[in-house]
Amino acid sequence: MDKRAIIHILIVLVVSTCLYIITRSFLMSLGILMIILLIDQLLIQYDSKRRRKWEERQKQEKMEEEENSND
Repeated sequence: MDKRAIIHILIVLVVSTCLYIITRSFLMSLGILMIILLIDQLLIQYDSKRRRKWEERQKQEKMEEEENSND
């Protein structure tokens, strides 16, 4: 398992434990945790999409530089 995944799991466990202690309700803390995980996944998707676009731009700029240097 990746080091990031282990850290992510530990953070989720700490947050879920704290939520349960604060709310004293398993169902409420479960609902809040589900919302937090949903937001987390949306942010991961947004970041990966943004990185792909950035990498594509970098590749395109590199190709343009190579074309200009060949002229």
